[in-house]
Amino acid sequence: MGTLKLMTVSVQHEDCWTSEVREVEASTLNYQVYPERNYLRSRIIFQNGGKSVLNKFKKSAGVIGVNKVVQQDGLFLVDFLNQYKGSMAGLLYDMEVMIIYNRIFGGIESWSFALTKDRISEVLREISSHGKVVDYVVDDFRMSLGPRLSPSEKKVLKAAYANGYLEYPRRADADEVSSLLGLSKVTFLHHLRNAYRKLTSYYLSTVKD
Repeated sequence: MGTLKLMTVSVQHEDCWTSEVREVEASTLNYQVYPERNYLRSRIIFQNGGKSVLNKFKKSAGVIGVNKVVQQDGLFLVDFLNQYKGSMAGLLYDMEVMIIYNRIFGGIESWSFALTKDRISEVLREISSHGKVVDYVVDDFRMSLGPRLSPSEKKVLKAAYANGYLEYPRRADADEVSSLLGLSKVTFLHHLRNAYRKLTSYYLSTVKD
């Protein structure tokens, strides 16, 4: 097996809903693919939208139908069916890369996926044949089990979140939250900063702009 790389490609894909609904910012949660039926099922989060955007989305190229829309906290979870052939997701599945992350913003699709070093040129060439490549970056792929917080770090982070310490303005200060936990302020802040560091490190290592 060759060396694994993490490739992030930003592409403008015409004849796709992502190029038509440019005002939306979205990220994909997961896919279920049915290439033999020429469709895939996607669940995505719209960061902004409304009825007008959703109506435009439903009529966009490649969208077969919308199964369900759930609105919560100003976000929209959209469960829909999309054509497999001609889609960027379909292409990447056919290329058998390991999809890590997908984000759509301003009519640009950004895809992060793992692949062996010797396939970079081949995959980039195929993507270029399906859309206009705006940018791409290749990094080393680092395997990770995710941010592994200690029990104390989890407890402190949960209390900080539940009591409004992470809000602005804060509903509770460090003295109040540490007192609720039976910890000194110094110990509370120590565990909280460790949790911040681990979560930030994981995020920056897995998500590319």
